[in-house]
Amino acid sequence: DLYCASPGGGRAQPLSTQNGLNIAPAWSPDGGRLALTLTKDGNAESYALQRSGRRVDRLTFNIGIDTSPTWSPNGRQIAFESDRTGVPQIYVMDAEGANVRRLTGGGEAHSPAWSPLGDRIAYVERIRGRFQIVTVDVEGGGRQVLTSTGDNEDPSWSPDGLHIAFSSTRAGGSDIYTMDWDGQHIRRVTQGGGFQSPGWSPRLSRR
Repeated sequence: DLYCASPGGGRAQPLSTQNGLNIAPAWSPDGGRLALTLTKDGNAESYALQRSGRRVDRLTFNIGIDTSPTWSPNGRQIAFESDRTGVPQIYVMDAEGANVRRLTGGGEAHSPAWSPLGDRIAYVERIRGRFQIVTVDVEGGGRQVLTSTGDNEDPSWSPDGLHIAFSSTRAGGSDIYTMDWDGQHIRRVTQGGGFQSPGWSPRLSRR
């Protein structure tokens, strides 16, 4: 089941308790809807849930696994991961589920993250047996491989779209790193391993 908790703590409230899995949530930019993955109809499909929880709309319809939705900054489109062709790839669709198009075409691709600037999508691609952070523009061109050492996963954009946080095994265990949007100036954030799935606060603090 899927729950929502206040950042200050307190009792978590259920948002989605459909039969099967309720996973991979992503708030729309206006906070009014939640894209998520449900298995209530059999296989994993992408849905949009109203904030009140009273209405859920199915967005994808195929025999593959559709998961990891991420909203465009204007809330009009959703990028997601699907293995409908046999190998996981990144796709984009309208927020209502129409006009689905494939964005990537190389090795298996996972975990899309739409830049707050709206111009690029970061994702994880398996390259020569290792996972690397890659970005493409919203039409699928301008592919840039940003990492090359170890396994690098879980890309998360900073609110200003200028940095990406990610997890990496480049030093052994999995730790959190940040880098500029183009892969430059990689900085280690955690030590000791066992860290993954970073997420930025809505505002960047300044020292």
